[in-house]
Amino acid sequence: MMNGLAFPTNLAFALDGRIFFTEKETGDVRIIRDGRVLPQPFVHVSVEGSAERGLLGIALHPDFERQPWVYLYYSEKGGASNRIIRVRAEGDRSVEVDPVITLLPAVTGYHNGGDMAFGPDGKLYAVTGEAHDPARAQDPNDLGGKVLRLDPDGTVPDDNPLGPDNPVYALGIRNSFGLCLDPVTGDLWETENGPSSDDEVNRIVAGGNYGWPDQLGPGGEPRFIDPALDFERVIVATGCAVTSDGRWLYFGSYLNGLYRARLLPDGSVGTPDLVAGVGATVTDVARAPDGSIYVATSDAILRLAGTAGGSPEPGSSPTASPLPGASPTSPGLGGGARTGVGLVIAALLIGGLILLRRRIARR
Repeated sequence: MMNGLAFPTNLAFALDGRIFFTEKETGDVRIIRDGRVLPQPFVHVSVEGSAERGLLGIALHPDFERQPWVYLYYSEKGGASNRIIRVRAEGDRSVEVDPVITLLPAVTGYHNGGDMAFGPDGKLYAVTGEAHDPARAQDPNDLGGKVLRLDPDGTVPDDNPLGPDNPVYALGIRNSFGLCLDPVTGDLWETENGPSSDDEVNRIVAGGNYGWPDQLGPGGEPRFIDPALDFERVIVATGCAVTSDGRWLYFGSYLNGLYRARLLPDGSVGTPDLVAGVGATVTDVARAPDGSIYVATSDAILRLAGTAGGSPEPGSSPTASPLPGASPTSPGLGGGARTGVGLVIAALLIGGLILLRRRIARR
């Protein structure tokens, strides 16, 4: 292992150009400034980093310049829960830690959730796993297998769909690694992983029930919301992002690489295809303030050149735009249909790459 990243799981962007990212197993939050990782972590939290546990999610307060809170979702070291905390930033260092939620589902090796996003309403949305206990996902009074909606201070909004004392926004979630907002419509998107089939992409709505464990994939039962996209084969769906023009949804696959699908005017989602040039082990997909799409893998952070302000049409040839201190790369992609976009990838080399790719075991 070379000096550098330790399994980045989640990305967040400040308007001043800094990129915050989480390292799954070290518990460090690092900052990239001008294409270089700063030598000192922004903050360290003590995590249980085995299997799907660890430092799993990060989000910045929507008014970060005036309210510099960094929100973190992580698995406690030696504890029995996942936690959401917020850390106050002063420059590039943390100065205050404030618990938001400390009693998320008991930690098991798998199904811990962790992605977060702020909505246009200023609320914090967070997705939780059902901690390998399927019954939790359908219990409206259990935080496992849910999308939660919170005020920035961790209190429950009065207008939550299940009442002013319940943080649950949507239920029936099994094992999600991705949550993202459409900046145009405000739609909330979530990626979901089935037990051995029916990995999904879901449009999350207030009070929606997404079926687990009673329904896998589309079933047509009125009380459940069918997925927008359903994969019969396992892809291990991970992070997601919608382009700044609201036309394209990108989402990761730990097995296959990076997918994108057109968001159509009638509200449906087009057939997804694989973006050429992005290898496997994608852990997160995120949109920067300039609209560029970034991809985190187990050993690198990549930028899709030509995505600023939206997404290029199929058949176009966007120009590579390497980040400062970066070198172009074009890792191979094995199998699957590829998009005709031919996006050029610029690899952000941060102190070298971790050479060992690790596979997430599926449970």
